Amino acid sequence: MLTRRRLLKWGKTLAAAVVGAKAFAARLPRLGIAAQAAAADALEGKIYYPGEPRYEVLRRGATFNARKPNRFPKAIVMAKSVDDVIAAVKLAKARGWQVTTRSGGHSFTGSHNRDHAVMVNLSGMSELSVDAKARIATVSPAWSGDQFNKVLAQRYQLMFPAAHDTGVGLGGFVLCGGHSPNSRLWGPACANLQALDVVNADGELIHADESQNSDYLWAARGSGPGFFGVAVRFYLNLHPLPTSRKSSVLMFSPDSLDEVVLWLGKTQNSFPRLMEAILVSGSMDGKPTLTLAGGAQGTSEKEVDSALDLLEDAPVAKKAVARFSKVPFATGGAIPAGSRQIIDGVWTSVPPEKILASARDAFLKLPTPQSFLLWMHWGPAQKLKDMAYSLQGDIYLSPCAIYQDAADDQRCAAWSAETMAMLKPIGSGSQMNDENLPINKGPYLSAEASARLEAMRAKYDPQHRFASFPA
Repeated sequence: MLTRRRLLKWGKTLAAAVVGAKAFAARLPRLGIAAQAAAADALEGKIYYPGEPRYEVLRRGATFNARKPNRFPKAIVMAKSVDDVIAAVKLAKARGWQVTTRSGGHSFTGSHNRDHAVMVNLSGMSELSVDAKARIATVSPAWSGDQFNKVLAQRYQLMFPAAHDTGVGLGGFVLCGGHSPNSRLWGPACANLQALDVVNADGELIHADESQNSDYLWAARGSGPGFFGVAVRFYLNLHPLPTSRKSSVLMFSPDSLDEVVLWLGKTQNSFPRLMEAILVSGSMDGKPTLTLAGGAQGTSEKEVDSALDLLEDAPVAKKAVARFSKVPFATGGAIPAGSRQIIDGVWTSVPPEKILASARDAFLKLPTPQSFLLWMHWGPAQKLKDMAYSLQGDIYLSPCAIYQDAADDQRCAAWSAETMAMLKPIGSGSQMNDENLPINKGPYLSAEASARLEAMRAKYDPQHRFASFPA
């Protein structure tokens, strides 16, 4: 029997169906509807659009930096498998969108978070297998370096040159170059990339190594957000786990700046490759402090102690106001989670006198107690295979504005820009892991490597399916 109640129920059902159909139709341009529907169906439960409840949570959560980019992807795909990545790229192709990739989310500028793109979030992919005899790991890019190394150490007594800080995903770290505490000895992370599996601009899964699709491997070794594909699987060279790992730390008042910088700049290139030295100008217990630290990792306690003695026995060490001698090696903690961050930097190989003459204020004037200027010793420059990664220097100088209050954005951005203005005249380029492309236009690659990368992009991604470097 047709009743008023049944008519009302049918009316509500019909109205809901019409609204749903209109919403779905609004997502589909007139052309390629069948292909888009198939790709969208494949991503059911894994794709989120603006206006849906989880979208903004995922958009903001995709970036480690609390200074979230004011950019809004067309969709976010929480990939669980390579098939999901393929479906996401095909959907983007059908709809005329671009594609970005997020592994660990530690890009300081949130380069994975872009307008007019589908963000493919790889955090749900966790493949890991190890051929201990060949020292090769097959691993998903979303693994954080510290967790990856924890598994390698406990199960296989092996190690990979992962990031200094914890929580950094392998994807962006490796693709951007990757400088670890072991990299003076083992090379940057990208130099330890033997091969990778890639979803290309047509949504096809390909394998890239030295003998097939080698242009993709060349570009994956250092092009960072400029890579023209989605890396879904890395094949990484591993190294024997160091049997001795120690650090020594010397702390100075700012009055010792000249002596510390002159000694370090003139001495550091004679340090053994198993030791990395860093100098940090920052604050400790509210007081301006210079911290000179050496981290050494080797096959014997004797060689590690000998390396650290180069710091502890230095003439300038007598000026230290505090010291920690040969303590257990540790990483992480320089950039706290939940903080706002403006990071930049330059490579330089100029004498230390010139660094002081050009940039003394960069060491002494910091915008917040958490901010710091980093001096990372890298030289002498390493001889590496031909790859996109193509800029090095003896020293990497990086001004890091770290703060909590959004009201400090403008002031900290101004400090970063002013400090970079001091450093750039003595620099030879910047580092992709700390890219600040919206402000610092580089160079991040050599002119030759940059031209070669763009020629490859024109060949393999002529429709600019992948968003490339942020403007």
